[in-house]
Parts: sequence; C-alpha cells; structure tokens
Amino acid sequence: MLKNILRTFIALWYLLGWTVHVYISVISPQPQLYQAFGTTALVPFLKDLWQNIITPNSMLFGPLCAVFQLTVGVLMISKGRRVQVALAASLLFNLFLLQLGLALPADSWVSDFLSNRLPVLIFAAVQVPLLWSTFDRSVPELIAARLRRQKTPDPA
Repeated sequence: MLKNILRTFIALWYLLGWTVHVYISVISPQPQLYQAFGTTALVPFLKDLWQNIITPNSMLFGPLCAVFQLTVGVLMISKGRRVQVALAASLLFNLFLLQLGLALPADSWVSDFLSNRLPVLIFAAVQVPLLWSTFDRSVPELIAARLRRQKTPDPA
C-alpha cells in the first residue's frame, strides 16, 4: 500500500513538472529561470555548459525536459518493468540535479547543501527501496479496484 502511495506521489511530481517546463520555455519563455540552475552547479564544466548551451537554447531543452518528465510520470503509474525503468530514470535525473542544484543562491557550503542538495537527496532516497518492489497493477487499476470495493454493498 505504502509503495503505491509513494510511487503515485513521485508520478504526480513528474506529471505536474513537465507543465512547468512547457510554460517557462514555450508558452512564456523565461530563460533566466534556466540560467539560475547554472549558478549552483558543482562541476565547473557543467556550469559553463549550462550557461553557454542550455540557457540560450531553453526553448529546445525545456520541451525535451518536459517530454522526459512526462514519460517518467506515465511509466511510474503503469505496472511491471515500466515502473522500474521510470524509477531508474528518476534516480539518474536526481543524480544530475544533485550536482546541478536547485538554483537557490547560497552563502556557504552548508546553506548550499541544505537548499540545493538535501531536498534532491531526500527525494532520491525515498525512491531507492521501490527498486526492489513489484508493481503488478497500474495506479489507474488500483484506483478502479478501490472504487469498486466502495460501491459494493456490505452483505451484512
């Protein structure tokens, strides 16, 4: 039960997240929001890559990130091996975000860790145990089964 609640939360995170990327890269382009991520990157090479390639081309990379997030979200609510693929993709994405940071300026390494790295570590850590879980039913199937049980009158 808990594993399905957790995977539903993770799926919703991705299924809502893709809309943000579409909005800030296509509907109302705001490259400065992407630029902020380059300021908190730990690896200088990636900081330069982000500032010189990703930010100026956010109208291309934003929709690509949206497609990735939508795909992970849809796979996460499915069943079987697809959920495992979504979890693996999510964890790899979170490893990248761990180094990139969450675009929150910090005065010290402690405040940088607390604001830019710790939330990503927590989000990734709660996903790791799900890698060893099995998911025989999709989230829509689980919801439909619960609704059927609620409609069935008690034979008392």
